[in-house]
Amino acid sequence: MNNNDRLNLVADEHEIDQVLSAWAFARDCGDWDVLSNCYQPDAEMNISWFSGAASDFVERSKGMLADFKPGEHGKHQIGRARINVAGDRATSECHVELLRRVVGDPFDFDAISWGRFFDLFEKREDGVWRIFRRTMVYEKDRMDPVNPADVPAGYFEAMDLSQYPPACQILCFRLSLIGRAPMDNIIQVGSDGEVQLESDAKNWLGGASV
Repeated sequence: MNNNDRLNLVADEHEIDQVLSAWAFARDCGDWDVLSNCYQPDAEMNISWFSGAASDFVERSKGMLADFKPGEHGKHQIGRARINVAGDRATSECHVELLRRVVGDPFDFDAISWGRFFDLFEKREDGVWRIFRRTMVYEKDRMDPVNPADVPAGYFEAMDLSQYPPACQILCFRLSLIGRAPMDNIIQVGSDGEVQLESDAKNWLGGASV
């Protein structure tokens, strides 16, 4: 690799990293034009509560933020990414923490989910890197009361989490409370689905279709 190749690689990685940051800020702050611009027109999203076109994900996200009660908020904290570039295609993996304050349901809770975004990026005719496919790989989650004294004894024991994937059972439980059924294609860390995701991404980076 010569110096020009190195500079081009650094530029590509930087631009992809900027998209990762822009996505998180836009999603949490409701900057929908910026969020939409993070995706290719035919991009797809695969997360706990949604699987389909990224454009539909943006519209659904608008509704979610609009439904927040006073005092509720969410934040995606994005870690450093591992990026592999091959021509006009790239893969990116970054750790993510999803933080959520839930108010009066029936108590106030802080919920957190850990996982990583596994992304396929493409740079098309306009020369701009955008997400072509994003999949969340879930690791674990938890929920803590803001004021433990408010929560009666036995509250957590009474929660039936057995029907949900262990890596995101709290998240799925909370989704069910607001009428959002978890997807049936959720990928958990250490699963066959994760192995297949990584294999498909490697083949795609080499030129295969998805």
